[in-house]
Amino acid sequence: MSWVERDLKVIWHPYTQMKTALPPVPIVRGEGACLFDENGRKYIDAVSSWWVNIHGHSHPYIAQKVAEQLTKLEHVIFAGFTHPTAIELAERLLNILPGNQQKAFYSDNGSTAVEVAIKMCLQYWHNKGDKRIKILAFKNAYHGDTFGAMAVSGRSAFTAAFDSLLFEVEFIDLPDKHNIQNLIAQISNLKSNLACFIFEPLVQGAGGMLMYEAKYLNELMAHCRKEGVLLIADEIFTGFGRTGKPFACDHLTEQPDIMCFSKGLTGGTMALGLTTCTQQIFDAFLSDDRLKTLFHGHSFTANPVACSAALASMYLFLDDTTEINIKKG
Repeated sequence: MSWVERDLKVIWHPYTQMKTALPPVPIVRGEGACLFDENGRKYIDAVSSWWVNIHGHSHPYIAQKVAEQLTKLEHVIFAGFTHPTAIELAERLLNILPGNQQKAFYSDNGSTAVEVAIKMCLQYWHNKGDKRIKILAFKNAYHGDTFGAMAVSGRSAFTAAFDSLLFEVEFIDLPDKHNIQNLIAQISNLKSNLACFIFEPLVQGAGGMLMYEAKYLNELMAHCRKEGVLLIADEIFTGFGRTGKPFACDHLTEQPDIMCFSKGLTGGTMALGLTTCTQQIFDAFLSDDRLKTLFHGHSFTANPVACSAALASMYLFLDDTTEINIKKG
């Protein structure tokens, strides 16, 4: 049997109506910006394999670092233990993020990085004895496919079967010069119940590449901060150079309390999620009361091999040549 026949016999593909979809293209090799099928036909990977591959396929430096890590430590439980690659990655990432980002929490993909951020915000208020439980988000947002991430995403075909099970969210339009004052008024009316505001900074990727200006996002963020609403920047799609600067938040004067990362974090090598936060949020979980602990984790939290891939990707990303290429693009 061919690869396609074998695939269709055993595999259920994502976002795919398996009855009517065209047969999948069997890719056997990747090099640079291109993919190759079993017959040697070349394809330009124009979507960077779901926006994850930022250095090209099969990059030799990343492959080398992953191979080295596999001979030292492939995995270790991250509750009660740690390892050098997780520490080094957190140090390097925090060093290039806005200065208020002080702590890194590992997970295993973009959706769970968002779930962690939501749970941090809701439990932050719970730990402080304040009943803020509502979340603000943009219409047409996409933050992932797990239940919390779906809830803060715009209602669509992706969520239709589950809409009645998703928690209530306040959705607002993207800000512009015509509606900014109305949006600010909406936030003021909800302030006593708003736990956080989650947003994809400057561009909604899955929503249709919907762009909006930093000026008006700054105004919304500043008003949220004035009203005590925590700010979550979902940089899973926009991070690592995709908006012309290292992170979309680098275009802003206001800065978030929490940031979410995945996709380009490992240069597309393997799955890894990461959520960063301020010292203020972290401190709200420090207590002699064990119930104030953030009870969240994954079996593959801070996997050493994934962290090594991310460290190698970070090295390439911070190279002067990469910065020049980003400015050219």
